[in-house]
Amino acid sequence: MLQYISDTPQIKDVVVSGGDAYMLDPKHLHDIGEELVKIPHLKRIRIASKGLAVCPMRITDKEDYWAKALLEVHAQGRKQGVHVALHTHFNHPSEITWVTKLAAQKLFEQGLTVRNQTVLLRGINDDLETMSTLIHGLADINIQPYYVYQGDMVKGVEDLRTPLWKILDLEQQLLGTIAGFMMPKFVVDLPGGGGKRPAHNYMSYDRSTGVSVYTAPGVEKRGGPDQRYYYHDPMSQEGHDRSAIR
Repeated sequence: MLQYISDTPQIKDVVVSGGDAYMLDPKHLHDIGEELVKIPHLKRIRIASKGLAVCPMRITDKEDYWAKALLEVHAQGRKQGVHVALHTHFNHPSEITWVTKLAAQKLFEQGLTVRNQTVLLRGINDDLETMSTLIHGLADINIQPYYVYQGDMVKGVEDLRTPLWKILDLEQQLLGTIAGFMMPKFVVDLPGGGGKRPAHNYMSYDRSTGVSVYTAPGVEKRGGPDQRYYYHDPMSQEGHDRSAIR
């Protein structure tokens, strides 16, 4: 993979994930990051991990070298003009603990950019108070609320998905309540490879059937710029009255 990236100058941005980068041995994280930073056409490296949310004590533990490896890669990147960032995953304000705050402060003191990606989860964070508390809580510890995702259409999570109108409603109510640069993008990761699109950027949305239609002109697909991508609201709508927002 490193050889492919090195041989492909069109690649400017790389995500180190593969599950969760927290599972990488610190030496492996350091070696991968060091090799990526050396590639001249690479300008952005994102390390993806839920670790800051679920196990922040690894960041604060002086005997755990994962954070040290991350910060060393970050420092090397700054010298090379390469932006290294940590992308993490908080879904609920109760995940922000006193240990999280200490860990986030440690990363902030070293100048590391930390961005958060949230998934909208039915009955967990899909109300205004919870989502607002989460967004403001993250911003207050210098974690940028980056994305709020509409749930993907995958097996086994139908009870956790929310209808599209729910994310549209939350976005409307949250706009203007926090500085613009800390306001997350509310997005749908389109089925079929259409990429991330603003949730409100649909061509059509029939709330009676729950079917929304999107296009992604900037994505090169076989169907061309006019290809349609369809997102379906969850089958069960108990407790989610579509008439609540029009």
